[in-house]
Amino acid sequence: MKRRKRCPAYEPTAYEIKCDICNGSNITWSEFEDHIWCYNCEKDTKGTPSALCGPVPVEVAKMLIGRHCFDEIDVETGRLWIMKVKDGEIIYEEEK
Repeated sequence: MKRRKRCPAYEPTAYEIKCDICNGSNITWSEFEDHIWCYNCEKDTKGTPSALCGPVPVEVAKMLIGRHCFDEIDVETGRLWIMKVKDGEIIYEEEK
């Protein structure tokens, strides 16, 4: 598995992700890409399908979840990367 460099700024439960083993919500983002960590099972797992599985209606999701719902945090530095849509393309810019 590939270690993640950034993770979403919101916890996985904000996207209605649960553990796909125990169906629990005692979870956080795993250190590995496309995985969550379940504290109950003590395992890295894919988690249940969510709105992040795509395609994602970005503007609708921002209204429902929150303005920063697709922002990411750099795991090493803790810096915030803000998701923006420019010319129809999704880009991430480091917060200044």
